[in-house]
Amino acid sequence: MRKEVVKATLRCLIGCNIGEASGLLIGRLYGLDIMSTIIIAVGLAFTVGYLATIIPLLKIMSLRSAVKITLGGDTMSIASMEFAENTLALLIPGFMASFIFDSIFWIGFGMMLAVGFFASYPVMNWLMKNEKCGCDMVGKKK
Repeated sequence: MRKEVVKATLRCLIGCNIGEASGLLIGRLYGLDIMSTIIIAVGLAFTVGYLATIIPLLKIMSLRSAVKITLGGDTMSIASMEFAENTLALLIPGFMASFIFDSIFWIGFGMMLAVGFFASYPVMNWLMKNEKCGCDMVGKKK
């Protein structure tokens, strides 16, 4: 079970942080303020995170079932990850004003990944133990 929880948490982390990084980049490219950037980053994190679960689930179930399972399960995991990551992002001096070419961006982003994983892991463990998410179904055949 532990190995499956780690895999599901990493899949969520990767999907969410693709969205998160995209949002940070958009915010910086358009010169948006910190709160607008965070809103875009979190919105994209949820969107990409949900898609990372829904798309594989569509191979084994209907869209309605996949959406229901994803929203019911992934929301808690993504929310815990995003809360931890964005709290840290606001605490790292200069991170929110940095850009992808700045070392503080990559140092901060690396720290955010670790914090996000450790914040989401217990939630994902609980969800999978109580069969509340579709994470353990991803990759299975009909």
